[in-house]
Amino acid sequence: MQIEKRGELYEVRTGGSTYYARFVVVDAGAHSLFLAHRMGYGLDFGILPMAGSFYRSTRHILNGKVYMVQNPKLPFAALHGDPDLLLGGLTRFGPTALMLPKLERYKRGTYLDFLRTLRFDHNIASIFYDLLKDRDIRNYVLRNFLFEVPWLNKRLFVRDARKIVPSLQLSDIEYASGFGGVRPQVLDKKQRKLLLGEASIDTGEGIVFNMTPSPGATSCLGNARRDVETVCAYLGRRFDRARFDAELTEGDRP
Repeated sequence: MQIEKRGELYEVRTGGSTYYARFVVVDAGAHSLFLAHRMGYGLDFGILPMAGSFYRSTRHILNGKVYMVQNPKLPFAALHGDPDLLLGGLTRFGPTALMLPKLERYKRGTYLDFLRTLRFDHNIASIFYDLLKDRDIRNYVLRNFLFEVPWLNKRLFVRDARKIVPSLQLSDIEYASGFGGVRPQVLDKKQRKLLLGEASIDTGEGIVFNMTPSPGATSCLGNARRDVETVCAYLGRRFDRARFDAELTEGDRP
């Protein structure tokens, strides 16, 4: 994909097609920052791609989603189990978390994109040092690395999953091949820290780059509202906030 400013319009070239727009919202996962850097935006940010893997049950176990308590220091969702519609209601357990030096997990050729987006320097080195200096984060990284070691991985994972389902046996789960992707965790060079929440670059020039760790139900609707308000303000249009709230939210709750 290529994005270039052409006068008052942006030219977006992708997949053999070309589009023109007065405002562009880039929601390209880890590649959002890659595209921003190409245009000279967000140069104080880097990307730490975290890959999540899952296990699936071999029998029906849970009727609803069950989460472990989240450690606020960690950049990934706590281990949870929930019935997966794509698995016919079988339970999906996860995620594990492993740093991968690529921007897309199941696509070749994104290693160089990662290096260009990381923009490694002394600030990034300082962030990594501070992260690994923390005992909770260091143990989390090492344990999740072991989750990728054959034979050992499943045995270690089932121990953690028993905190959700105490009766879980080794034969009850198997690796869910093809599940999970890459979540872009943003590194802030100015503050020299890992940003645990979402990150968005609003240039004020008719283009926004979103790097949201959780693209699902957690924050997608809130992000959509934020972006459409930004678009309307830039284009001089009116956003019907009352209608949005009436149709898509539950409004103020006591």
